[in-house]
Amino acid sequence: MNSDSLYTGMAGLQAISAQMQAVASNLANAQTPGYEAVQAVTDAQLYQGTNAPAGADAALETLGPDLKPGPLKETGDPMNVGIGGNAWMQVQTASGTALTRNGSLSISSAGILTDSAGDPILNVNGTPISLPNLAKLQIGSDGTVSGVVASDASGKAQNFGKISLVATPPGKLSSLGGSLYLAPAGTSFAQASSGSLHQGYLNDSNVNTTLAMMQMIDNSRSYQMQTDMMKNQDSASQDLNNLLAQG
Repeated sequence: MNSDSLYTGMAGLQAISAQMQAVASNLANAQTPGYEAVQAVTDAQLYQGTNAPAGADAALETLGPDLKPGPLKETGDPMNVGIGGNAWMQVQTASGTALTRNGSLSISSAGILTDSAGDPILNVNGTPISLPNLAKLQIGSDGTVSGVVASDASGKAQNFGKISLVATPPGKLSSLGGSLYLAPAGTSFAQASSGSLHQGYLNDSNVNTTLAMMQMIDNSRSYQMQTDMMKNQDSASQDLNNLLAQG
């Protein structure tokens, strides 16, 4: 196989592999609440340099996740909140303020409202929401967190803050794993104008599993065809070299 064919074949395999990895990640997270499907695209870039081969390499372009919200699914669990509209909850993580549409909430032993990983959910002031021991928790459509304190015999509900709902920021979001995403450094977040919370619901992932399976089958076939073509080219080159040597 000549060098040009080898480079072209390897570029094709690289492109197909990137697509297979993206689809595999999507299928693995198809049941993860709030997960946004990964998108992988490859772009042809001509080889550079004095002795560069003909053709082009396949450069992976990371577009960021598919940002459309997953559909709402009713769970009946008061510690679950689904997000409607173009909105995200803000989460305090070790990597900075992250965005999520995974509304599987918990209350830590310290009384902090957290996501399922134990990271604090932030209020509109950018601080964690602290809760006393509650007999009942209520989360309004605007994010207002209220409840009846267990020790309060009057049974009167009190407000404890408001979950921050921000609009999708400009720029490309990067994944922190699962359903957590980071905005570009220095991003200013704007409160969502159309966002709402729905207690007792969760956002499913936005992965289309049927389409993802079809993509995986198609990519697997393409990968096999590419490797077979490279083997055939290599075999033909060897046969030609043998003929030339005999001559």
